[in-house]
Amino acid sequence: MTQQIPADANDVIDTLSAQIGTFTKQIAILNSQLAAAMKLIPKDVLDSLGKEELS
Repeated sequence: MTQQIPADANDVIDTLSAQIGTFTKQIAILNSQLAAAMKLIPKDVLDSLGKEELS
């Protein structure tokens, strides 16, 4: 997914801002999906895992 980034600084800033906005939305979606998935895992299974494995 390589994009041609324009050389004009303002265009670069606009492009990067748009990408950051997209990434922020994707992270929010992934966090929500992860939280929902974690609720489906039985508590005893989660308790049997070390806390370092969950971070």
